[in-house]
Amino acid sequence: MKNTRYDFTRQRLFPGFDGKFCKVQPSVATDGRGTALLGFQKLLLTGSDVFYGQFLSKSADGGMTWSEPVEQAALADTWEGDTRVARTATLHYAAKTGRWFALGMEELFKDDKLPFQECVDGHPYGRPIQTFVDADAGRFTGYAPLPFPFDYELAMPFGQGLECENGDILVPFYFCPPGAGHRSRVVTVRYAFCGDDLKVVAVGTPVARDDLERGIGEPSLARLGDKVFLTLRSDEMGLWCESNDGGLTFSAPRPWTWTDGTFIGNRNTQQHWVPCGDALFLAYTRETSANGHVFRNRAPIFMAEFDAERGGLVRETEFPLVPELGARLGNYCVADVASGAWLVTAEWMQPQGCERYGSDNSLWLVKVSPAS
Repeated sequence: MKNTRYDFTRQRLFPGFDGKFCKVQPSVATDGRGTALLGFQKLLLTGSDVFYGQFLSKSADGGMTWSEPVEQAALADTWEGDTRVARTATLHYAAKTGRWFALGMEELFKDDKLPFQECVDGHPYGRPIQTFVDADAGRFTGYAPLPFPFDYELAMPFGQGLECENGDILVPFYFCPPGAGHRSRVVTVRYAFCGDDLKVVAVGTPVARDDLERGIGEPSLARLGDKVFLTLRSDEMGLWCESNDGGLTFSAPRPWTWTDGTFIGNRNTQQHWVPCGDALFLAYTRETSANGHVFRNRAPIFMAEFDAERGGLVRETEFPLVPELGARLGNYCVADVASGAWLVTAEWMQPQGCERYGSDNSLWLVKVSPAS
């Protein structure tokens, strides 16, 4: 398919819904030379954000065909007393160093109704991890703690990071400092590879909006010209801010609007960046007159061009990148690929009955590139 600014393709992968679990929170990475990995978790439908297992699929032909997903023993659940420890990991490929890796978090569960969001014996309930990847075999081989330079009750490396000129990686986190309740903040941390491990080499200044109900979270980074941009989730609205020092300090977050200053209608959902040639787009969901039946209006996923000078999205460029079939799509990932990007999302099958609109828990893979 073609737009005036970009070409894109869509694939609907791994359909199938058993009514008990559903595939959620996928991520994707590729080396641009044919090898690609796609991962996801499974969700217990009788709870809220209750996750089980981490699955991986591999492609050897640039994402055209995929192997059957395999549950990863290296990230299997463990137990701490009567608390289940589940692990999630988002895939990444570092082009400058040729390294595959995944970043994520250990999360605690007690009764399979909700995540257990309290410290246990003084230990955090959400602990960042780095996961080691064997791309040739298409599997995770193990994990280790990911160093994080702040005190926290929960710390999650999240969304799109950036590669630096020397091969370091800039990782955005959201975290809850001790005593902050569930009101999170965002910070960037720069890491260098030291063998297979990551070590901290620079620490950003936290970005906060403590006036919002749960603060800000789920960040993603992008570079446009000589600036770095950060997009953020909050309960009330999507927000963004900018950095002039390579992504360590940022301006105060402002709401996402169209270039005329009116709000885009986004709230309580992720956004991610879609770089394409010399332009930068935002992928997002928002309320429309036609998606009130979708949980939190989280479908379709739209894409619109970001105008950094005017400080907003260009309304006339908006396009539904992933269609709405009843299921929410708002938990998704974008991987930068050469001069374009890959976006992957899953049809999240809550609430019950969303399948009547055509969803079947498929994963959607969208590849965006500059128009030919």
